[in-house]
Amino acid sequence: MQKLLLLLVTIWSLIETTQACAPAPPPNVQVDIATESAIIIWDPTTKTQHFIRRASFVTPAKDFGFLVPTPTKPTLAEASDDAFVYLRELTKPRVITQSRPMRLACSCTAMDKSMGAQGVTVLEEKRVAGYDAVILQASDSNSLQTWLQQHGYTFPKNLVDWVNPYVEAGWKISAFKIAKTDETNKVSTSAVRMTFETPKPFFPYREPVQEVHNEQQRLLRIFFLAKKRMQGTLGKKLWPGKVVWANKLNKGSKELLLQRLNLPLTTPPVNWFLTEFEDYSSPRPGSDDVYFSISKNQSPVERPPITQYVYTGHDAGFYLVILFIVFPKIMRRRRRQKHS
Repeated sequence: MQKLLLLLVTIWSLIETTQACAPAPPPNVQVDIATESAIIIWDPTTKTQHFIRRASFVTPAKDFGFLVPTPTKPTLAEASDDAFVYLRELTKPRVITQSRPMRLACSCTAMDKSMGAQGVTVLEEKRVAGYDAVILQASDSNSLQTWLQQHGYTFPKNLVDWVNPYVEAGWKISAFKIAKTDETNKVSTSAVRMTFETPKPFFPYREPVQEVHNEQQRLLRIFFLAKKRMQGTLGKKLWPGKVVWANKLNKGSKELLLQRLNLPLTTPPVNWFLTEFEDYSSPRPGSDDVYFSISKNQSPVERPPITQYVYTGHDAGFYLVILFIVFPKIMRRRRRQKHS
């Protein structure tokens, strides 16, 4: 089975008064992912995966888009960013309050299907979560390349090398680009939920080979919801992602999260176990995707607690200082009284 990959591709929109949006790709434009979070819900009975992704970017581009290959045609819907906020609040470190004595020291428009290249079928086209989205079926990578270039996407050689396995496997390609609501530079997007069938749950980790421009540390956080605690592997190799939180979710937490994801409260599985992964790799190692399976270790995991000190008085050191200052005076006074 080939695998899912999410790839950012830059586009440039030139707005003219005499026509609608006329996309044209600029040379030497780079898009780097600064932070990336994803929520994955996996139902092993129906082999259904819900995939919700949120990211922040470092780029000089005015507009940008991304491509998402999936093994089957996905259902696209908007999801609330509040779901990510809720999960971060749910898995934050516990705060332990301890008493500590006081010390002395201070302290664009919809795409035209008629422009499509031969060999590319538009399966669906819609506006969702602030994006213009189109789901494509391509017979070969050259046809896909032509279609995307006609619709304002850059398609360098590293993208051709990346997309070939997915097209040959018959995967669907979902193309997203920022949807402008007017002729200003203001855009507003939300998280997009993609629901599709797949033999095995995974995260789109593999990326095209490219020069690394952003040297800052890159954070990937994955919230994985399934029947049991999960583990991830980079293909068949070790994945540097670490489990930072894992435990069962109660019914109330599950329902609150489903409401934020705009999913029915009956969404399976019935019982949820949340596994949170963090990966700080930059650049990402290898050229494979992360596959998930049930972990042999089902023990709960939580972040190290944060200790919060409450100062309640003086410590022993304070009293020792007082003792060394006051006690000699008391003893000298007693000796004088004794001799007088």
